[in-house]
Amino acid sequence: MTPASPNPTWYDVLGVPRDASPAEIKAAWRNSTDKFEPGSGSGQFRMFNEAADVLLDPERRAAYDASLDAEEAPEQPPEETAPPPPPPLEVDESTGEERGTHADARAERRRERAERRAAKSATGPATSFEPASRRAWILAAVLALLTVAALVAAGFFALQVRDDALAADARDDAPAAAERAAKATFEYDYRHLSADRKRALPYLTGPYKEEYRKLSRLLEKQKDGTPGLAVQSKTVVDATVLGSGVVDADKDRARVLVYLNLVSTRAGEAPRSLQNRAALSMKKKGNRWLVAKVDTY
Repeated sequence: MTPASPNPTWYDVLGVPRDASPAEIKAAWRNSTDKFEPGSGSGQFRMFNEAADVLLDPERRAAYDASLDAEEAPEQPPEETAPPPPPPLEVDESTGEERGTHADARAERRRERAERRAAKSATGPATSFEPASRRAWILAAVLALLTVAALVAAGFFALQVRDDALAADARDDAPAAAERAAKATFEYDYRHLSADRKRALPYLTGPYKEEYRKLSRLLEKQKDGTPGLAVQSKTVVDATVLGSGVVDADKDRARVLVYLNLVSTRAGEAPRSLQNRAALSMKKKGNRWLVAKVDTY
């Protein structure tokens, strides 16, 4: 069972216990997101995807569980220690005066107060005076500090406004780029795999471009030189984008969930249709949004 918490956890969002397996988490995520229409982009839709992202990643899930355990650990009140008792006072039998550490300290404080009163009486009342130039210098320094603080605050506010505007642009532009890239990368024809590959590569970043190139070449020819799987089975895949939704985005990064209908046709077989969901991690390069990673569900 999920431990009690003052705020809902990612386990609560998906309705699974803390010890749920990855298969149970993925099933709960599918059940939660299936009720949304493609492209709805609702807050709940993004919340379910964020919960699945954390709980299906072993490292992120372990860190998240540790943070939950830390929140639930009861705070230990500090131990109170009683102050040590004051030492007993001694009384001089001949004079009747107290002796000891506290008595000596009180006597010393009385002497110091008497000396300060005598010194004050001798010198007269103290006066406070600052030259006009010193006061002007202090005022100028304070005004300069206030001016710098105002400029810093204005600059920070301007940067925040700019970043918010760029994030809004990302939510508008990244989905269209992700839909075009998904169609280009998932669609191929065994008769012209090289041309299909060249069509898809411009939509990808450098690291993912190399990964995609290797996978595409294996469809065409295997490492031992024999024909690849697509050529052997004479496979043609047509991809249709049904819709998309932004999971999260900032000024130069976005994660877009694309809904696809893939129709696969092989020689001598009837066409087969497969509904697929692909999470495309997009990065902005200049004025273009390119695919840096693809995860399918």
